[in-house]
Amino acid sequence: MPEKNVYFKNISRLFQHEIYRTYFVYQLFSYVGTWIQSTAMSWLIYKLTNSAFFLGFVGFAGSLPALLFAPLSGVISDQFKKREVLLITQILCLLQVVILSILYFTHLINKWHILFLAVFIGVVNSFDVTARLAFIPFLVSRNGLINAIALNSSMFNAARIIGPSIAGILIASFNEGFCFLINLVSYLPIVFFINRMPDNEQPIKRSISPLFHLNEGVKFVLSNPPVKMLLILVGVFSFFGMSYASIMPIFSDQILHSGAKGLGYLMGCSGIGAVCGGIYLANRSVIYGVKKMIAFCSVLFPLCLLVFSFSKSFYLSAFSLLITGFCFMIINAGSNTLLQSMSPDSLRGRIIGFYSMMFMGMFPLGSLTVGFLAHNFGAPIAVSAGAIICLIFGLYFCLIEPKLSKESKILFEAKA
Repeated sequence: MPEKNVYFKNISRLFQHEIYRTYFVYQLFSYVGTWIQSTAMSWLIYKLTNSAFFLGFVGFAGSLPALLFAPLSGVISDQFKKREVLLITQILCLLQVVILSILYFTHLINKWHILFLAVFIGVVNSFDVTARLAFIPFLVSRNGLINAIALNSSMFNAARIIGPSIAGILIASFNEGFCFLINLVSYLPIVFFINRMPDNEQPIKRSISPLFHLNEGVKFVLSNPPVKMLLILVGVFSFFGMSYASIMPIFSDQILHSGAKGLGYLMGCSGIGAVCGGIYLANRSVIYGVKKMIAFCSVLFPLCLLVFSFSKSFYLSAFSLLITGFCFMIINAGSNTLLQSMSPDSLRGRIIGFYSMMFMGMFPLGSLTVGFLAHNFGAPIAVSAGAIICLIFGLYFCLIEPKLSKESKILFEAKA
């Protein structure tokens, strides 16, 4: 009971900030629209090409910019006001949806249009995600940062439940274009809000050389083993673990025979697990112990992914994805929280940039790899191979976790 009271107290403290409360609601609406479009695009690509490789290739191309531009996005985030960066990226996202909708309803759209738009939105998101994460401390007090990061991740994954489920129903009842229009509308409130919100950021002193600015962040990462290992962990699980999402239509259609609705439900189950993981993290009032949870989930995640890869039962697959969603949230949001807690304020944008590079940037390489393996050896073999690699690295992380926890404590105390 006391722990529950602490949780509600932390939540209520966050939502006492009117700006954060409004931002939360508008972002949730926008995230739902994004996931509706993402699911619809995956289904449309699969329908147009019937190719596992091209499905994986589009995921690769759309996420590759994060690998190339995420470090630069950290520099931009530290050298320019986050609000201004967010406003520009959100307007560009809106432009992408407008073009996609026009191409669809004029019956001109083909797989190359989708590929180009996937790359375009990938470049925009490289800067958007970093700025969005670095923007959170300006919306809440320092004491609420841990809870705000977890809630932000929960919001994103709550949209993963709502968005794909809605998309599956809309695709079956109407068409993919209807999903694109909903996403277009979802961007309008957040663009209006960011444009009208007060500017609370302090003037930023820009370094003489962006390269020097970037190198400063690289040195911090390399000289602090806990930061470096967390970044590597996120990268490994994004590359070898989460790449299964890019070929989810194959599991839904060919293996589980559940169609578009099944695709929405499967992705929704992963989202439910992730939201539960986010709520669990938000329930914590202290940062200590999070690394042990990450270590545990780094073993449980690949075990459940192995079960999913060979399952022929829709319900067993859905349950496996529920657990993998929970575990990946702990690994992902937990690492994000630890990295921000261990990083100096002056380096936050760059560290988040490296985090975005490992989280989003490794995914395209994994998507391309899993698409190639699925095309040549089948989807179950492709996913299970990645799960085994994650399991090996997860066991290694468990072995070195006690040493990393001691070194992390030194960083926490130094920042305090």
